[in-house]
Amino acid sequence: MKPPRILDRWPSPMIRTIWPLDSAAHLRDSMALKIGHLPGYCCICGTLTLFRVDHPNFREHVVCVRCGSRNRQRQVALVLLSCVAGGADKLSALSNIRDIPRQTVIWNAETTRALHQRLGAHLGASYIASEYVDPALKSGERKGGVLHVDMQHTHFENDSLDFILSSDVMEHVPLPLEALRETFRILKPGGCHIFTAPFYQHRFTNETRAALDGQGRATHLRKPWYHDDPIRPEGALVYTIFAPELLCQLEEIGFEPRLCRLYAPFHGILGDNGIVILARKVLEPSHRQDWVFPGESWPLSGVGAEGAAHPPPVVSG
Repeated sequence: MKPPRILDRWPSPMIRTIWPLDSAAHLRDSMALKIGHLPGYCCICGTLTLFRVDHPNFREHVVCVRCGSRNRQRQVALVLLSCVAGGADKLSALSNIRDIPRQTVIWNAETTRALHQRLGAHLGASYIASEYVDPALKSGERKGGVLHVDMQHTHFENDSLDFILSSDVMEHVPLPLEALRETFRILKPGGCHIFTAPFYQHRFTNETRAALDGQGRATHLRKPWYHDDPIRPEGALVYTIFAPELLCQLEEIGFEPRLCRLYAPFHGILGDNGIVILARKVLEPSHRQDWVFPGESWPLSGVGAEGAAHPPPVVSG
């Protein structure tokens, strides 16, 4: 039996898929690409500027004509500035690198490009920049004036850094979980590892594309993929493409992770893949709290499970 026509006016049930993430194109992006530039403000050089929009791969382009910063670098910078400000809601539209207190200790796992240059000029001795220069070197050694650091085995002391920045570095680390455990060790409580990496928006599990064999040689599990590298002309091999599984792994290490998705045309951040991972080292991560009985300790002192003060909760399916 067909329902009465009056029911056609009732709103349809709202069913929203939150994963996979939407990849809808923004009209402003296509317009900027057609025009070739976009006016805005660069959070790295701290100036009103024009962003050159001449390539549909927004993540790796959208260059600031003043300092040469690119979309991906400004994503990392904005998340860093939001942490310094005490939250994204406290971040000014005109925040920039000069707002970071000079005593802030930052390790950046790269020694080139605009973000590195501006952080070094502003922070001076509080800023550390490195590359993975040569596997024959130990972390902390230098070659050609460049500091070598293996993210899996650094030379930094426990609880010594306020922030760690890595922009598309983690995918090149053969054992990324070892590197993340290491960043957890060397961060001060409250410190953050802020990083970008290739991140799948359509699946939950990480993809391992290569692994090391018993002799330390790369074994390819999928067609080899190399990224441009300022140190190696042949490029850097991609070992892992990440997905939401990474957030669970960060929790297991002890981090309080956040998956940030940025879209800020005023800051030259275009496209639908502005993914930045924020991993904060805290003494009591929120995911370890009891969200069913908040504020209560368990087990109760001198009381077994049969003497619990509350009956078990009823969880709807």
